Amino acid sequence: MTILKYETENAANETATDMASDTPSANKKIKDGVFRLLFGKPENAAELYYTLTGIKCTPDEVQIMTITTVVSGEMKNDLAFVVKDKVLFVGEHQSTPNKNMPIRILMYLGQLYEKLIKMEKDREEKFLYSTSILKLPKPEFAVFYNGVTKKPELEILKLSAAFGEDEGTQKEDNSLGLLRLEVPVYNINKGMNTELFKKGEKLRQYSEFIAKLRELQKAYKDYETAVKKAVNYCINNDILSDFLRENGGKIVSILSTEYNADTHKRVFAEEYAEEKVIEIAKTLLKIGDPIDKVIMVTGLSREVIEGIQI
Repeated sequence: MTILKYETENAANETATDMASDTPSANKKIKDGVFRLLFGKPENAAELYYTLTGIKCTPDEVQIMTITTVVSGEMKNDLAFVVKDKVLFVGEHQSTPNKNMPIRILMYLGQLYEKLIKMEKDREEKFLYSTSILKLPKPEFAVFYNGVTKKPELEILKLSAAFGEDEGTQKEDNSLGLLRLEVPVYNINKGMNTELFKKGEKLRQYSEFIAKLRELQKAYKDYETAVKKAVNYCINNDILSDFLRENGGKIVSILSTEYNADTHKRVFAEEYAEEKVIEIAKTLLKIGDPIDKVIMVTGLSREVIEGIQI
């Protein structure tokens, strides 16, 4: 199930409202909500698009689309916007590696295009009755990752992997039609993708904010205190300062609404215990233990272990 909202203004404000009413896992929403609040503004979306493509556009040439999706029983919002009426960009922020992103992007695109067609009566009528081809904005997409599991600066996920195909088995002819979809996953943790950050100041500062939040989350037992300290630190050190001054209270509300003490203790233990377990996995892999044994010893998933860099 996917519900779409098309907006040209006030998208960021409604994003915050949506976040306050979400119920699943607060930790998975922490960075997602701030990311959407930041880049759900046309001026910041325009900068993000330039960061990724080198193509400049003005805020007036960006139309924000917010997507509320229900995948695996979990509701979350994702970022989408149309650039110059020619490109449909879909972005997703992730704290946990997910190799199924090509499938999810495919699902998003179908729903987005359906919405775009239905938005304009002339376009819908042309789609239904005209024999000429319907013009649509070209799809482009990216995933932004900043979880604690070590990942490369850039990873390309392919839809063909879901079909059991690899580089050596993909057919080249289109006698029965082809469907190809490749999703770049950018690691935006602090210290990664420095060349990308040089082109995108907002993306770099966002990375700095999350790094400081993660640092203070370890230092303070009270999560709301950690959030406020992170916001104040970044304002005082010119890290997303204007954005945080304008939205500081909203951000604290977003990050703290469902984050009670029990949740904090559980999530903190899970996330940072994983870092220690990953170090154990690295040691086992270095001495040559097979992946199946590492899985059995650490309890980590095969996906996480295969993504570990040693």
